[in-house]
Amino acid sequence: MLRRAASEEEARAIFAQAEAALDTDSATPVGADVRASRTMEGRESRLNAHILPTVGDVPVTKWRVEHSRKVMEKGGKTLFSQRGREDLRGQLAAMRKLAWRLGWLDRSIDPLDGLEIAKANVLHGATAQYVDPRLRPETRQVRAMAAAADKLCGPEGTDPLMTRLPLFGTKIRVAGFGGLRLGEQNGLRAIDVFFERGYVQVNGSWITPRNAPGFRGPVKNHVIHEVPLPRSLMLGELLPRLKELLGLPPTASMQQVLNAQEEERQRRAKLALRAGDSTLTWWNCPIPPEEEQWLFVDTATGLPVKPEMHNERWHRVRRWVDEHDPDNAWPKTIVYRNLRHHAATRWFHEELGEPWEVVAQYLGDKLTTVLNHYVRAGEDALRDSVSKLEHL
Repeated sequence: MLRRAASEEEARAIFAQAEAALDTDSATPVGADVRASRTMEGRESRLNAHILPTVGDVPVTKWRVEHSRKVMEKGGKTLFSQRGREDLRGQLAAMRKLAWRLGWLDRSIDPLDGLEIAKANVLHGATAQYVDPRLRPETRQVRAMAAAADKLCGPEGTDPLMTRLPLFGTKIRVAGFGGLRLGEQNGLRAIDVFFERGYVQVNGSWITPRNAPGFRGPVKNHVIHEVPLPRSLMLGELLPRLKELLGLPPTASMQQVLNAQEEERQRRAKLALRAGDSTLTWWNCPIPPEEEQWLFVDTATGLPVKPEMHNERWHRVRRWVDEHDPDNAWPKTIVYRNLRHHAATRWFHEELGEPWEVVAQYLGDKLTTVLNHYVRAGEDALRDSVSKLEHL
């Protein structure tokens, strides 16, 4: 419980006690609402990345608007979205409120006075959520990154830190040609692949709260959806992995794989029925994570990789492509999650010719969200005009 501190030294001690209480390790129950924990993690990340490195040594009583400006300037170098900058300013506002309420900062002093957030320029015909085409990787770049990951993380890899993720290249292809979010990729299991139908079912997400064990929770928006994948990816890469997970020999037929999958689904359906919970079925029946048949794992733990390790390995692969395949290098502004943008636009919409309604279905998103991200009014007309002018 917070109380007024008699000195700044005592105030720091109070904060240390509060942080120790918040950092207490406790398991998160399966199916728990993780929105609150994600919000706190986001605030902690902004604090560690932008606020503490900039003004961490400034006494609260000396906090002024010039310090807040430095925080916003530092944040502006990596927070490219208007929403991200607004969140950072909002966190500063929450700190100001706490400092005023506890008497650490005189109320006559406003360290955010006149601190405005520069409005981002918006393209004509686009919403604030529009993803610039320059941030959507091209298919050749996706293939190059996946091939590099195969080389560095696969059987031929020599760095044990990279070979801990042996199917990283396959994972990149699932993201680039399926549009799955990172948690959805990590949450895929042997029973979620339907070879006879040519798709994977996205019915859960691997969630990793800070200071707590990971668990398989619900998919974002609680929208279960199916995602078609290229046949070469399904049969050439996922099929051998499933044979291994299901305990089948490499020479097992497709029918043997399908039979083993269905047997496992039925086993879980019976477990769900015995639990007496009508919300449980084969795909969300609680199974200990260490007993799950995960497609993509960190071989050191047997569990889906933590986001921090995943991102670190991703950047290693990106740097390798920069050096060895510069024609397909990825700009630093195109991050791993932008593989989803490739799947939505260059693959589903342009290559396969799917309408945006179908793209939204494959992504598990609302149609309005997809349109806001990828459609700019008048873009087709502009393209037609440019084409006509080429002949004049």
